Amino acid sequence: MRLLCALVAAMWASSAAAAEVSGELGVVSDYRYRGVTLSLGRLAVQGSVTVEHDSGFYGEAWVSTLEQPADPIDSEVDFTVGFSHDLSETLNVDLSGTFFAYPSADSDNYFEATAAVTATHGAASGSLGFSYVPAQRATRDEFGTGRDNAYLFATLDYVIPKTPVTLKSGIGYERGAFDEVEHAGKWDWTLGAEAELKPVKLGLAYVGSNADGGDRHALVASAFLAW
Repeated sequence: MRLLCALVAAMWASSAAAAEVSGELGVVSDYRYRGVTLSLGRLAVQGSVTVEHDSGFYGEAWVSTLEQPADPIDSEVDFTVGFSHDLSETLNVDLSGTFFAYPSADSDNYFEATAAVTATHGAASGSLGFSYVPAQRATRDEFGTGRDNAYLFATLDYVIPKTPVTLKSGIGYERGAFDEVEHAGKWDWTLGAEAELKPVKLGLAYVGSNADGGDRHALVASAFLAW
């Protein structure tokens, strides 16, 4: 975590002309992460601050409220640093690392690395990515054995011409410590739309997964103020 903070601080110290700061604050009707609710189907407040440098390096701090049964965790704070580079006018590669922090339960903190490639063609763009969590304290099973976690995902977006609306879809497959399926292998999916009416951003999406337990599917609404 100290390394993440140091990298973000170094980027902040760069010249103002070479960096851009942005952020957003808003609410979602249900905080769903990879198809699974982390707010028990209730409203969650979320916000973020992002610093992007002309070199391609960036850093972000993201926070959300949580609700978990019989669990002291009541918030999540994510710290991400990464590097984004355009290989061509239509192809981009992004490498990042994220530290997931839970202030009320630090034994659940963990680190994840992600690599993604995005291709753009006109109003359409698609991404293919892979995230990996190495075995660490937060991924130990009931026997105390550390397990890793792998997540493969793909997204497809389309900006409707002459409108502020973007159609969004995604699918992911997870295997390992966090897949939450008895026989292993969790799928999740999302299908929705987002309207950017600056400075307001509104969204509506159908989100689901095959994770064990109830609440496998939900219609999630969101409203954010961006700057």
